[in-house]
Amino acid sequence: MKTAYQGLIDRVDGLSARLSARYAKHLACRSGCSACCFHHLSVFSVEGDSIREAIGGLSEAVRARIEAQAREVEAREARGQAVACPLLVDDACAIYGARPLICRTQGLPLLFEAEDGEAEVDFCPLNFTAPDALAELDEEYLVPLEEINLSLVLVNQAYCREKGIEPARFGERVTMSELILSRFEGESIE
Repeated sequence: MKTAYQGLIDRVDGLSARLSARYAKHLACRSGCSACCFHHLSVFSVEGDSIREAIGGLSEAVRARIEAQAREVEAREARGQAVACPLLVDDACAIYGARPLICRTQGLPLLFEAEDGEAEVDFCPLNFTAPDALAELDEEYLVPLEEINLSLVLVNQAYCREKGIEPARFGERVTMSELILSRFEGESIE
């Protein structure tokens, strides 16, 4: 039986494929581009457990490398320095098939509500650089970020209930480095 989380991934992947096809000539996104990986994400329990499982399937050498990178991310953040995702290995995601939802939509035109309440569209600055590229944006072909985020919250709540996590902890998030290091230290985010 397909999990609700896998169903959400399938839906987002389908949307991403449709938008990637629509805007292909405006997207610089490609294998080897890691411009969107220079940040430190945090994830909910449902995504964290999926990522842990994916990490468990990696070779020992790759697991050792991402563990070292996770420690470096934490050290750099403590010094206020910029970081890359600790799962980035040679400009590629070590767990690409299990990457979080936010990573599945990066670079594409994202529709979201700005702080002033107005609808706003954002995308990777490497994309849509041709002079009239923005004129080709179509409201029917945008990532509805608020809708996807709400769906993820609901899927995570159901997952947490199923796992027996107390309701006060449903919204907790864990950074990628915390997630990686907890896997290697035998801890759990639950």
